[in-house]
Amino acid sequence: MLSRRLCFGTLIIAAVVGLSWLDVSIYRYGLARDIVWLPKGIVLLPTYLICLVFLTREVLRLLNAAGLKPLASSVYLGNLFIAISCWIANVIQQYNLEILKNTTSKGGWEWAATASFTALLAVACGVILAFAAEMRRYSHPGGVMINLAGAVFTFAYLGLFSCFMIQLHMAYGIGAILSLVVVTKMCDTGAFTFGKLIGRYRITPSLSPGKTLEGAIGGILFACAGSWFWFDAVLPYFDKTPTPFLGWMAFGLAVALTGMVGDLAGSLIKRDSLVKDSGHAVPGFGGVLDIFDSLLVAAPVAYVFWVFGFVCPGKNF
Repeated sequence: MLSRRLCFGTLIIAAVVGLSWLDVSIYRYGLARDIVWLPKGIVLLPTYLICLVFLTREVLRLLNAAGLKPLASSVYLGNLFIAISCWIANVIQQYNLEILKNTTSKGGWEWAATASFTALLAVACGVILAFAAEMRRYSHPGGVMINLAGAVFTFAYLGLFSCFMIQLHMAYGIGAILSLVVVTKMCDTGAFTFGKLIGRYRITPSLSPGKTLEGAIGGILFACAGSWFWFDAVLPYFDKTPTPFLGWMAFGLAVALTGMVGDLAGSLIKRDSLVKDSGHAVPGFGGVLDIFDSLLVAAPVAYVFWVFGFVCPGKNF
């Protein structure tokens, strides 16, 4: 189990690095850059949309096991619509900045407000779609409200939270989205390592017996170390504004804690559904949800740090 986890974990890291490099290279240098304007996310967005399809399938499987049966096609369509709408809103802002030279669109609150409004509007459209789907298949009383609740939950958990990750990348660059990935996964690694080696005191024995206090402390230490490495060593190397001590330390602590909440949230859903694993798409880890559960919940917190300038102040790249 551990060897498979390490093997596939290494492959995932290599894939993330390779796709990130390809996305940045195409955006900055490739495909007739002087002739054709290209937005960010040409590579990463399609990759994430594939992951989002797997995530939706796994969450629908868990909901079905718990007795919630929203119309699957409406949930798939709603989540994809929410994510793509957020990306398009950011592309428009990027076009205004880079082509139309509209400096009022340069990051900050205007950019955030535009993307946020679009995301909320897309979620509202998803809810309307879920209502329409239930109306179309309605035959007798019973089950409609709980099915709608399942659909709306999925839109919020997967669709809306995905928007924060898309927004991080589009508004603040590849360094921002990778800061979330690095710190969150360092936390996972530290928690897993410390829990296996010296874990003794269980935090939530009925929910997730494997989670220990020692593992949580190790996860926080690893997350803060990853935050220091990313903001104090990696990003300054690429000529980004250095982040002060309190900035990267608070980022590491906040993202680690919310990432742990996300991990436990995934366990909560699985426990309530009486399902051990969300899926089997990723050997050694389980399902795609087991990879993204911490990232999804930590993304809003990471976004707050970037949009308020607590990390890399004054930078939009």
